[in-house]
Amino acid sequence: MRFPASSRGRHYRPQRHPAFTLMEVIIALAVLGMSMVAIGTLIQLGGQNALQARLLTTAQFLAETKLSEIKAGVLSPTATGPIPFPATETMEPFQYTISSQAIDSQGMLLSVQILVEYIPIDGSLPLVHRVTTWMIDPAVELAPDSNEQLRDFLTLEDI
Repeated sequence: MRFPASSRGRHYRPQRHPAFTLMEVIIALAVLGMSMVAIGTLIQLGGQNALQARLLTTAQFLAETKLSEIKAGVLSPTATGPIPFPATETMEPFQYTISSQAIDSQGMLLSVQILVEYIPIDGSLPLVHRVTTWMIDPAVELAPDSNEQLRDFLTLEDI
């Protein structure tokens, strides 16, 4: 017995279920993989920049500390260094260099520069921070006739 053509086509036609094809799944996984690689790279870059910012902030604090010690007379402004920081100040491999030079003809005014360097253990480029200030030479300031010299130096009659 023969079935009519219209009924036979209805029975043997596969039904379509709403689903993803294999190609759509592969493309979605490829896009997901590329986005995960990009996000991982951004996280790594953010971590490196956070470490560098922390080290630079520490270098700034250490430079300001040494500059305050020079201004207070604890350290001499004569050229020294590089000297590693003691463990009481930082546990990381920082070192400092002090340089100074007279910037007037009488030698009463000094330009003092503090250079703080972070020397990485892996041998990569050091992180450097520099602080420069002008100050009256402490040797002149502590001399017995310093008030007269400073008064003569600081008068505005020459201008």
